[in-house]
Amino acid sequence: MLADAAAGLRRNGLMAAAATTTMALALLVAGGGFVVSANLAHLAGTLEAQVEVVGFFRRDVPPAAQERVLAQTVALGGTSAATLVTRAEALRRLQQTYRSMASVPAVLPGNPLPDSIEVRVADPRRIREVAEALRAMEGVEDVVYGAAVVDRVIALTRAVRVAGLVATALLVGCALVIIVNTIRLAVAARRQEIEIMALVGASPGFVRGPFLVEGLLQGAAAALAATVALTAAYLVLAARAAASLPFLPVLAPGAVLPAALAVLWSLGLVVGLGGSEIGLRRYLTA
Repeated sequence: MLADAAAGLRRNGLMAAAATTTMALALLVAGGGFVVSANLAHLAGTLEAQVEVVGFFRRDVPPAAQERVLAQTVALGGTSAATLVTRAEALRRLQQTYRSMASVPAVLPGNPLPDSIEVRVADPRRIREVAEALRAMEGVEDVVYGAAVVDRVIALTRAVRVAGLVATALLVGCALVIIVNTIRLAVAARRQEIEIMALVGASPGFVRGPFLVEGLLQGAAAALAATVALTAAYLVLAARAAASLPFLPVLAPGAVLPAALAVLWSLGLVVGLGGSEIGLRRYLTA
């Protein structure tokens, strides 16, 4: 059966190559979309874990009132930590982060920064709830938090997934059409042989077997090509990203490639077998 399938692929080499190439591109798009989506989801999760709600006090709020706000914030549901930051500490952090700010105290008559409270939220989905509660507390003048950044990353993740699914669906459709036509040509070329086999009592499974194996071989070849391309590309790009953007949380190859390749191979074998089955059903039953 395997030898018959290989002979059929050789007889229809051009169509088989076109089907395999198209399928490999479809699988590469699917695997690439999976990898990009996984990294964006990881980035969104990392950003969510680092998001803080910062409330700024009015300059006339005494330390005792700030301590009351701190106690009320700790009592809120969904917070994991809360810390008071004095204006002196805020200025020290600013000077430590931006060396050019070292001369600020000498230029300005006083410290322009307000006292503040930094709140770490345990559940990122409750960021807005905690921010609004903090905003309503007496003495808090303004509240800022980075939820907008997380929202943009999550929206980008969804867009990448949708675009990857659409592109994959289009390429898979093209691969299916080519595989169906390849199987039809193979069936047409062996029409007389198939009729003789049927006359001498060959079972339908015996007749269909080589054509189904052809589809599986094309799917496996496409999956193998896509595996090599995706693995090589991700290893290179992940290494470059880690070297040039060390602050960017890129997933290690071992954390994302096994799942991506499992999806890739499953899709390749299913498309190859499905295309063969469609071609056989429409031609052999005619």
